[in-house]
Amino acid sequence: MITRLHKLRGGDRAVVREICGSHVQRQCLGSHGLHPGDAVEVLRAGSLGGPVLIEIHGVEVALGRGQAEAVEVELPERP
Repeated sequence: MITRLHKLRGGDRAVVREICGSHVQRQCLGSHGLHPGDAVEVLRAGSLGGPVLIEIHGVEVALGRGQAEAVEVELPERP
């Protein structure tokens, strides 16, 4: 299933498909280590629009809600 990173909940794992948005936004997310094909795990997602805490390449990264909306991810199929 394809969705956006900000819609995931704590404990969800996904693979980055595409990073949308402006050049500056893509560059900023790239500097955080987010690239297409990378596996991410959501550690915590604020339910009231707060930041999304993810783990990527063994590092915890906090993304603002707008940044997380720009990341298109694919969830693995569940049996």
